Amino acid sequence: MRPRGTSGAHARHRSLRLAGISRAVTLVGLLGLPGDSALADPAATADTAWSALPASAASNLRDPLLQRGQEVFAQRCAACHGPIPAEVYGPAFLPLMPGTQALAARYRGELPAALEERTDLQEVYVRTVVRNGFVSMPFFRPTELSNEDLDALVAYLTRERR
Repeated sequence: MRPRGTSGAHARHRSLRLAGISRAVTLVGLLGLPGDSALADPAATADTAWSALPASAASNLRDPLLQRGQEVFAQRCAACHGPIPAEVYGPAFLPLMPGTQALAARYRGELPAALEERTDLQEVYVRTVVRNGFVSMPFFRPTELSNEDLDALVAYLTRERR
């Protein structure tokens, strides 16, 4: 006799779900992946194959923290928040720089849409949006963007420009 409130379909669904979890755990073990962080993206740690792109040769940044912030922006942010290129190559159905387009629609020309062009960004705002997300922007965990890289990104986006 089944417990009250369960059906045969519910029991089969639960069994299939548990079987899927079991297969995932087995796969993690077979690949030699650590079980507790197999789904995390530790891209900003020294223990991964991820390596930052160097700052562009045209960069006039002398401060190593700002240089690292520029590298982090290029690796983690520019795909959505970079300037919209004049010439477009690739699939027509993919929106270019969705973050920049969303900010352009939001600010309607009152503020620059590309984050690197902004001069009004505040440290607390950048940290909050990166860690908690905002509207359609996802949040970034410390395993996805280390606190040190976030410090560098904040320094880069809030730097004084002369």
